[in-house]
Formats: sequence, structure tokens, C-alpha cells
Amino acid sequence: MKEVVDRGNGMGGAIPGRDKTRRRGVIRMPVEGIDAGQLEVFNKEYQVSPKSYTLGIEARTMWEGRGLGNLGKVGPWSLGGKPMKKPTRDFSVQFGSWQEVGDALGVEGADDRIDPIEGAMLALSSCVTEAITLNCARTGVDLRGLEVKAHVDVDPGPITGAKDPGDWDKTLKRIDVDVTARGNISQKDRKVIEEGATRSPVNYMFQRTGLLHHKFHYGK
Repeated sequence: MKEVVDRGNGMGGAIPGRDKTRRRGVIRMPVEGIDAGQLEVFNKEYQVSPKSYTLGIEARTMWEGRGLGNLGKVGPWSLGGKPMKKPTRDFSVQFGSWQEVGDALGVEGADDRIDPIEGAMLALSSCVTEAITLNCARTGVDLRGLEVKAHVDVDPGPITGAKDPGDWDKTLKRIDVDVTARGNISQKDRKVIEEGATRSPVNYMFQRTGLLHHKFHYGK
């Protein structure tokens, strides 16, 4: 566990009910970069008015007009039903497929893009990482390192038209999530880490399919 001098930050106006002028003092930071005290304050304020903290999350894609290429855009988003406008928060991702797959499918000028399946696995891994990290910060686990990998084997037949969509039930059998955590981790801490994965909303979305399988590994 580390102790640092609290110098505040510039995010006070982003969350409803948050005090913009934080008191100076010593704060607990069992996980580097997360103020456990402020996390506790947030959770107490959330209990008072949960609906004020509901996140409205949206994303969209636009076909580029040829081949498989499409442009992904995130946002807009809302907090407690209030649109959050920030012109500088403008993120785009070019989706498509692998060049080899595009060539095999007859896509002219095929190139390498992030495939949507890869994007889904990346979102799952990232969300599980955040959920575990927050759970460790909240409970005082001395987390020193964390890596989450998601893997799925996909038969492309249904998407190309070679098979019916109902075939997914036969071929899409499992999604593996592999978690490796490092630090001075006790048996009690392991339960916190493993429970943390279940706090991920993206993990929950995938869990509803019944396809998720988790493995946890620990080291110093």
C-alpha cells in the first residue's frame, strides 16, 4: 500500500454531487493511480441517487461504400440522462477484416483492418481489466500487474452464407477469458480478483450467452 499527497484533480465537475474543492491530506492508494478514498465517496453518493449516475452509451458504424470497410464511431454518451458534450472526445476506429480473408472472399483491394470479432474480444478484455482493478482498489488488494486475454474460435460459414445462422449454436461453443494477476496476493485477494471480473458489464453481456469460461493465474 502506498501513501501519496493528495493534490486533487481537474475532473470535479464531471460527476454530479462531487466536491470540486477536495481537502488536502494523505490518501490510500493500494492500486497505483486510483484514489481509494474518492472511490468510496463516489459509491456513497451513488447510493443516494443511482439514476443520476446511469451511463447512456452509444456507438455506430458507417459502411465506407466498398468492400468490408466500415468506420466505427463512439458516442454520444449521457450521464444520468444528461448529454455529455465534449468536442475533443471524438474517437474513430476503422473496422474490416484480415487481408487474407478479404482476398479469399473476393474483396477488391483487401487490406488489414481490425475485425469486429477482435473488437469484441478487446472490449471484453478491457472491461474485465477495469472491473478487477476497481475492485482491488476498493478493497485494498495490492495489485501490481494485470493482463486479461479473450479468445474465441469462429466458423465463418454463417456470415459468408455457406451455412445458416442457426449453425452458430453448433460451432460457437465457448469464449475463453484468461486472467493473470501479479502482486502480493493472498487467497482472500484472489476471491476479490475473481469476483471483480463478474462486475464487468461487458463480461455480464457475454456471460448471458453461456459461452464464457474464465481461468485465473497468479504471480508475484
